[in-house]
Amino acid sequence: MDGFSAILMAAGKGVRMRSSKPKVLHHIAGLSMIRHVVAAANHVAPEQTVVVVAPDNAEAIAGELGEDVEYAEQPEPLGTGHALQVALERVPAGTRHVLLLNGDMPLVTGTDLAALCHLHVDRAAALTLGYATLPLEQARDLGTLQRGARGKPIGVVEAAERDDRNGAPAMDAIVGAYAFDAAWVRGAVKRLSKHAQGELYVTDLVAMAVTEGRRVEAFEVASVRGCVGVNTRGQLANAEHAMQQRLREQAMAGGVTLIDPATVYIDATVRFGTDVVVKPNTTIGGASEIGNDVTLGPNAQVYDSIVGEGAVIGSAIVRASRIGAGAQVGPFSLLREGSELAAGAYVGAHAEIKASRIGAGTHVGHFSYVGDARVGDNANIGAGTVTCNYDGVNKHVTEIGDGAFIGSGSMLIAPLKIGKGALTGAGAVVREDVPDGGRVAGVPARAIASRSRQAG
Repeated sequence: MDGFSAILMAAGKGVRMRSSKPKVLHHIAGLSMIRHVVAAANHVAPEQTVVVVAPDNAEAIAGELGEDVEYAEQPEPLGTGHALQVALERVPAGTRHVLLLNGDMPLVTGTDLAALCHLHVDRAAALTLGYATLPLEQARDLGTLQRGARGKPIGVVEAAERDDRNGAPAMDAIVGAYAFDAAWVRGAVKRLSKHAQGELYVTDLVAMAVTEGRRVEAFEVASVRGCVGVNTRGQLANAEHAMQQRLREQAMAGGVTLIDPATVYIDATVRFGTDVVVKPNTTIGGASEIGNDVTLGPNAQVYDSIVGEGAVIGSAIVRASRIGAGAQVGPFSLLREGSELAAGAYVGAHAEIKASRIGAGTHVGHFSYVGDARVGDNANIGAGTVTCNYDGVNKHVTEIGDGAFIGSGSMLIAPLKIGKGALTGAGAVVREDVPDGGRVAGVPARAIASRSRQAG
């Protein structure tokens, strides 16, 4: 949308959160609140985004958002009107419209903001404000919209100045989303008067515009009904609940089966293919990509991982790993950062894989630990195998060739190379490299005569 700059107000201390962390950096569905709002504002394609910060949270917020936005520091907490004054100094002179948002509205959607801005431009309004029709309990701490005889906005009544004792069961609450004509608001914000607390309020611009005969419009921002803003830990929980419900519905609409939706938790950054089945008590977080026909859970945890088509992950934990097509991870297993299962690989129960590649068709038996290893295709890692990768100072690599057979309970002392088709006997402690086709057994492992493998 041409001619817009966005301003996000993020200078509030969030005292009621009782946290040393800036309020807008608390997370909802895996992202900080401010990142949710920035993402929503980007639907308007702003020419510039300015974030208003306070001296004591500027560094932390800049560390979160980086150089993708501009920053305007509000030296004193003198209200939303003052925050707008400070931010407008960073908005380019050629900007035609300004979108102003509270930084603690993680539920607001880009679709709603784009519609608000379209209404603002189409009606050539000086000011368009967002509202949501809420029950009294949800609206109690929010300003409410005043309407004139024909339903047009004429002002805002702040919560502190409103008597709710005999109020309506629902009211149009101001949600902290505004579009302004830039030329008008630059002058108007300088004419705001201080309230009793010494603060300037953005909401006073509504009555000011009406008094001046300017056009004022109101747009219902339906997306924030679950939680308008976050000022307390309780509201943080409400926002998480509402966001999770939204993400579950989006996943199901996209072709994902959630057996028990209420027990599945999804980050906003997760991407799903189709015909995915997610069983109860499963969490999928971070930048995870779940391919077609994948089955997850029950009780699975998958973070920052890519899961290939048709893979099955049981009651396991997978972190920052790649799971190939058709691979399987058994119950109570852990795949740590940097691990990879190639297509058709299998990890049994109670196994741990750390920073290792497991080749195509390779089986890793239960109660095994494979760390810092490179395992070829179609190998067998017997139950209870341990790659002893740490000597107390450094980590070392174990290499296991294609088709190797590692007997149950083998201890592989890294650095170590076990060749293609090699075999270690059950309980072997292998300290020396094993050549292709070699066979070793014992403690310490020694070469044994070649003989054909027997089933069982």
